[in-house]
Amino acid sequence: MSLLYPRLLIEQAKPLHEQYRTLGIEELGHRAGTSHQSAIYAATGGDRVSTGQLAELRSGVLQLATQYGFPAESSRGARGEFDLRLATYLHLGMKVIPAEAASGDVWAFLALVLLPDVAYWRYPQPPGDRVLGTDITRHVLGRLWWRAQLVHSPDEPDSYKALEVLGEAALDQIYTRRKALGGSPLVVKAILRTWTTLELDGLEERAVLRDFLQRLLRLSPFVAFEALDPVVLEEELRAVAVETMTALRAVSKDRVGPIPAGAGE
Repeated sequence: MSLLYPRLLIEQAKPLHEQYRTLGIEELGHRAGTSHQSAIYAATGGDRVSTGQLAELRSGVLQLATQYGFPAESSRGARGEFDLRLATYLHLGMKVIPAEAASGDVWAFLALVLLPDVAYWRYPQPPGDRVLGTDITRHVLGRLWWRAQLVHSPDEPDSYKALEVLGEAALDQIYTRRKALGGSPLVVKAILRTWTTLELDGLEERAVLRDFLQRLLRLSPFVAFEALDPVVLEEELRAVAVETMTALRAVSKDRVGPIPAGAGE
């Protein structure tokens, strides 16, 4: 069963964000709620989430956040671990389909109405796109659900293990290019499987991934990655990754250049 969540349109979300960015975490907690007078729902597609289910979702997120320092300040490492666990929790607990999760207004409601204290704790005084839903790839909650959606492997013992393959910045590189690569969990998971087999041997991970994805983007108009047999897909990805590493090693070697005669004497 898929659920429909309340949506907070940008006209109502922006004024709330302007108010909330200057408030303390405790005050934001007092303002949290399971409904908003201006919230709307999609006309079709599932059952509306109940206030009880929203309250349960809030309670679960609060319990999780508390383990990582909420409401006090936390370390970068703790926030990263919180994100990993929250991605799994949201994906398992929200019971939404991708079409519903693609609405930024849903995420605006969750960040500004249901969980404002957690949202502004995770990103103190955030820019608007962290809470408004104008860019889900940067939204405090939305980006995590979509990461989990793209890597979820129900046939694996740990179906969300792939969330740990790359760090946040690297996952963002893949996520922001998902449309050009077909927006397919199949393709994303194949990219991650390929990545785990690479031996970088001193190459910078971020540079390798960036070049690798750029090469895939250049191929995407000519190769229907989603239509490839899984074995063929991984062979193609592996070949592109090897091209990337070969090219980067050549550039690195050229920068070093030949050793001048007499050096080290």
